[in-house]
Amino acid sequence: MVAINCRDVIFRDIQAIIFDKDGTLENSQEFLRNLGQKLARLIDAKIPGIGEPLLMSFGIDGQSLNPTGLMAVGSRRENEIAAAAYIAETGRGWLESLAIAKETFEEAEKIMQQSEPSPIFTGSMESLKYLWEKGIKLGILSAASTKAVQNFVKYYQLNDYIQLEMGVDDGPSVRLVGH
Repeated sequence: MVAINCRDVIFRDIQAIIFDKDGTLENSQEFLRNLGQKLARLIDAKIPGIGEPLLMSFGIDGQSLNPTGLMAVGSRRENEIAAAAYIAETGRGWLESLAIAKETFEEAEKIMQQSEPSPIFTGSMESLKYLWEKGIKLGILSAASTKAVQNFVKYYQLNDYIQLEMGVDDGPSVRLVGH
């Protein structure tokens, strides 16, 4: 069995490790900032005046992305709901606001798919390979979509190491609490 040291704590008999994708294995900060800016511009073009407040709700300030902001830690659905709330503040009904937000997210996603994949953090590949060689089962659980997680695993050729590829798709998101 494997033991892992995290500062002064030793975890013994580790059998599996679940990683987050964005910000843990993948340096997605620039992509998420660009995505949030694209979304705010697209929505602001449809409903003028909500672009700037929407950027703030996403956690985007100029060229920086708040690592605890909605765009960084929220699922697509959570970000859609936040956008819909800003749209609804303009007097539109909730269902119309949700539809506008969803349509805009789909439009932005198509545009952003043409961009280069975010880089994997230095040392991630080696760490995954090392842990896998020690017999630890590895997985990725992300607030990104399952398809995005699968694309990440495929692009970086992690298929040999990763046994679980899971994201948040339709429905409410689930958060695991812990350190």
